[in-house]
Amino acid sequence: QLTGEHWTCTADGRPLSGLLLKPEGTGPFPGIVLSHGLGGNAQGIALNRGREIVKWGFVCIATDYTHAGKGGGRQAGARGGLADVDFSQAGARSENTRRALACLEVLSQQKEVDSHRIAAYGHSMGAFVTIALAAAASDKLAAAAITSGGVLTPEYRTASAPTTNVAAQVRVPFLILQGAQDKTVPPASSEALQQVLDKNHVPNRRCVFDGVGHNVPTERADEVN
Repeated sequence: QLTGEHWTCTADGRPLSGLLLKPEGTGPFPGIVLSHGLGGNAQGIALNRGREIVKWGFVCIATDYTHAGKGGGRQAGARGGLADVDFSQAGARSENTRRALACLEVLSQQKEVDSHRIAAYGHSMGAFVTIALAAAASDKLAAAAITSGGVLTPEYRTASAPTTNVAAQVRVPFLILQGAQDKTVPPASSEALQQVLDKNHVPNRRCVFDGVGHNVPTERADEVN
């Protein structure tokens, strides 16, 4: 059910909702599944990233994940809204993968969308979701991109990040954007992701920005765009 930019559906017997932004015209347009970071939400990433991407001619879809802040989430960095977040179920956990797959299905059913040209993008914990989505649905995605994300390593262990075994299932071209001074998701995490992709001969590119921390989309907005 689509009402303006808001959609609702039943996925695996459970309700799900979010935002769907479309360019002017009938298309067919490429589409993209947007995945927000810790403390963010569907509205935040749709308004901050989605509006810009729509100008490029993409249809964008987003939903709230389990790592959204209190009351549906708020922008990353607003730690006060995170008291209700179950970190063991955040990021690349099965519930979030289920929601991302539902977004992919909703997007592919839109008559304005070219189902053969759907990509995925996520930042931070949303990057973890994007890796899991690309692993689960490589046959339905044309490409994927992440900022400030990666996989578990011996030094970087968090319940929210995907394992290298999950990343090994990715088969779509992959873009990785990383801050060299990221203290939240260290560069070694995205380097390990690239190593998995290289081992499986998956086309990929990893760009590391010197002097940049975790918030790559803001600190290097021109290059990211």
